[in-house]
Amino acid sequence: MSALITIEDVKPLMADLGFTLPDSVLNLLLEQVSATSACMDGAGYTESVQKLLLIYGVTRLAALSGARKLSSQSAPSGASRSFTYDAAGTDYIYRQIQSWDTNGCLSSLPMTGSSVGLFLVVGGS
Repeated sequence: MSALITIEDVKPLMADLGFTLPDSVLNLLLEQVSATSACMDGAGYTESVQKLLLIYGVTRLAALSGARKLSSQSAPSGASRSFTYDAAGTDYIYRQIQSWDTNGCLSSLPMTGSSVGLFLVVGGS
């Protein structure tokens, strides 16, 4: 039985991570991730693993698609909010998806993001 989730299942995790994205975009991302349910069902994933993969998949795609993340907030009326736009906070989610998705059902979705390398040149005498 294919697991089903809604954006209401995804929003608490995104809120916990500080991400926001309009519902219209979340619904479209959910549609993309939910299309993998037949693969997960055929691979014999339990319903709980399917739901986790769907929730994590939508969250990771949301982070990669420009969701804004609250990076700092102040108040007692020097009101201020700062946002960042990166997926760095969801790298562990991507690793968890890779661990649970042993049949690669989500592998066709663009979840890898971009990584920044470090190149050092050390000189000496």
